[in-house]
Parts: sequence; structure tokens; C-alpha cells
Amino acid sequence: TRRRGDALRAFHAAIRSHPAGSKNPAVKEQAQGMMLKVLTAFKSSEIEQAVNSLDRNGVDLLMKYIYKGFEKPTENSSAILLQWHEKALAAGGLGSIVRVLTARKTV
Repeated sequence: TRRRGDALRAFHAAIRSHPAGSKNPAVKEQAQGMMLKVLTAFKSSEIEQAVNSLDRNGVDLLMKYIYKGFEKPTENSSAILLQWHEKALAAGGLGSIVRVLTARKTV
């Protein structure tokens, strides 16, 4: 459907616009807020397709945003992020979690 396509486009735009290497906390926080807004807009049934559309680096980046979202929960965000985490773990495996937890660069 059109709405699903819009959500997927917004998801890919948020992943692509990740401020890689930025040390500016305001820029990082804005990107995190945008990503959380995009992730919470998805229906549960659409999450797996979105995760599966990413390459390994994309899944790792998504995991970084998921863990960052867990650090600063908003109303109902944890339940949604857990659904994303389940699908990202299925796609990226335990290696994805290890790479996120040992990465020097954060989101």
C-alpha cells in the first residue's frame, strides 16, 4: 500500500541521513529523534520487510538506534523497539549486537 511505501522510504532516508562521524550532540539527538519517529510509525507486520531491506551495516546501524532508544524511552517506545530488535537480531545475528556494543562510534 501507499502508506507502507511511505514508511519504508522514510526509514531508508533516516538510515541514509545518519550523521556518521558527527561529534555534535545536537545533530546526533536530532537524528535519533527522527529515527525513533520513523520506527514507531511502522505497523508490526511491516517491520521484518524493512529490516530485511538493509545490508549488514544497515542492520548494525539500526541496532545502534534501537539501543539508543532503549536508553531514553518515551511512551510506548520500548515495546516497539523490542519488536524492531527481534527482527534486527534475526537478520544480523548475535554478531550485530556484539558490533554495536563494542563500536567506538555511537549514534
